[in-house]
Amino acid sequence: MKVTVKDLTAFAKVLSGRRGLGRQIASAQVAAPDLHAPAAWREAASCVLHIRPGQIAYLRSLPPRDLRGTVRDLMRQKPACIVVSGGTVCKELLEGAESARIPVLKTGNMPRLTRLLTERLATRIAVHGVLVQIFGLGTLIIGESAVGKSEAALDLVLRGHKLTADDVVVIEKNDDEITGKPTELGENLLQIRGLGIVDVQALYGESATVNSSRIGLVVELEEWQKGHQYTLVGLRERRYRILGVNLPYLKLPVKPGRNMATLIEVAARNQILKNRGVYTARDLDKRLRKRLAG
Repeated sequence: MKVTVKDLTAFAKVLSGRRGLGRQIASAQVAAPDLHAPAAWREAASCVLHIRPGQIAYLRSLPPRDLRGTVRDLMRQKPACIVVSGGTVCKELLEGAESARIPVLKTGNMPRLTRLLTERLATRIAVHGVLVQIFGLGTLIIGESAVGKSEAALDLVLRGHKLTADDVVVIEKNDDEITGKPTELGENLLQIRGLGIVDVQALYGESATVNSSRIGLVVELEEWQKGHQYTLVGLRERRYRILGVNLPYLKLPVKPGRNMATLIEVAARNQILKNRGVYTARDLDKRLRKRLAG
């Protein structure tokens, strides 16, 4: 997908270089150069350069001759644009950017701008979680460390489902399809606290693992919070955004006595029904409304 500097102006103010707003951004990676070490900020062509407040202060502290030289060197890198997130920008930087037609933007929401680039340009990311194929549906299990993701995955494997990846899931986007796979070193491995690393394929055979899965559901596990209101009907359809694609999502509270593998398996079955157009909660809601109206 083509992304230009103009797309970033929804989250940033243009300070200089408006004639360059049509410049194309080639990478989702935001470079944060150390201006003290020029050799460390090469290869910035067509990328977004983030000059942090401390670096802005450093520029302002330079003697005029050194400042002009640093600005000139920055412009020679031909970045798509320069983004600042704080501090007073020196006029030499603004003038140099205007002359080079390289936009200078200022934002107070750098994470949102970075997320936009990732969603539009990145084709691969790594996510901390576990990916299990349940009845053919790739189910990504996420949550805080030690919440029980890997233990639930092991229980699902024992039920006949297939492990795709544990700990680090490499996620790729192809068109609007999101797939996940393990890292090269993590293939077939599952890490269980107190037990260590086990080879699922060696223990349970080749049918217990699969090299990649298309992700069709994201399940987040979280510790049960007393007083928190959890859904009992499930009318609201929630989504989890990965690489710009909205995936079905639900959050399951973890509490002693709850069999999380069973709940995740039921969630996967229910999502498969939804994919076929069967929405149990909606159907019940319609019947209740019809009875109340009658």
